[in-house]
Amino acid sequence: MGYDFDCAVVTGASGFIGQALMRFLADRNVFVYGIVRHVDDARLFRSERVVYIPCPMDAYDTLPMLLAGRGRRPKVFYHLAWDGTAGKARADYVRQCSNARATCDAMVTAKAIGCQRFIATGTVTEFIADDMLKRQYTSENLMYGLAKSFTHKLLDIVARQQDVDYIWAQLSNIYGGHNASGNLISYTLGELRRGNRPTYGPCEQPYNFTYIEDVLEALFLLGGVSVHRQATYFISNGECRKLKEYLLSLADRFHAEVGIGERPDDGVRYSAAWFDSSALQEEFGFVPQYRFEDGLKEILGDEHEI
Repeated sequence: MGYDFDCAVVTGASGFIGQALMRFLADRNVFVYGIVRHVDDARLFRSERVVYIPCPMDAYDTLPMLLAGRGRRPKVFYHLAWDGTAGKARADYVRQCSNARATCDAMVTAKAIGCQRFIATGTVTEFIADDMLKRQYTSENLMYGLAKSFTHKLLDIVARQQDVDYIWAQLSNIYGGHNASGNLISYTLGELRRGNRPTYGPCEQPYNFTYIEDVLEALFLLGGVSVHRQATYFISNGECRKLKEYLLSLADRFHAEVGIGERPDDGVRYSAAWFDSSALQEEFGFVPQYRFEDGLKEILGDEHEI
């Protein structure tokens, strides 16, 4: 089902998922070129199977030259880089539009350096943005999801133009590792550890949280399969519960209360169907290893026993 996969490129290598993927690949004897803004960051994972290369997102066309003569030819190109994933930057149209171009540039570069596969990461937020627009709802909060959705559609076209073997890996809500993105889990953990009471809206919508290790396994699998039936795969652990059930489960670890329903409803509605990862499981035999509580145990250890 797979082919030899001994060298890869990872853009966004200094980010939460990027660093986790660098470590994961190196631990499996894959040599990795990590594309970053600054190579002297002391927090970067170091290994004899890892080389960091400084290259801004608007200069991906220089990567063939930067990689020339290094002796190893990458077979898989993981494009994780995305500027403006948190806070007000998600509503910065300049950044979000630049991301779309940089992602297309990355695909063209992957072909130029001879990669056999290009994998870019999408998000469940794409579904939200598309759904809200159908209901004629517009908000600056949609800009990040719309930019991801637009980039996805652009890549479908560029891949055909460039004849690139390409996979769009849509990610669920990821937790675990050194995630300080401010998403619901990192926000809740931060508040509970400080002894504060986190607050939320009604939290009645269907939801999913997927532990980072399951995401890494899926990305590794997609990099190594020789044939794939479709260009888009959703990565999740297959669970779907009401959001408040996840948050209450986490609060129970701290024997704490959380303020569900204390903030206004933001109007965002999820669909359970969006979290379906059955294609990944049925086509490639991918079996997630972590239920939500399993991931919490990995994060917290004995810090707060259930």
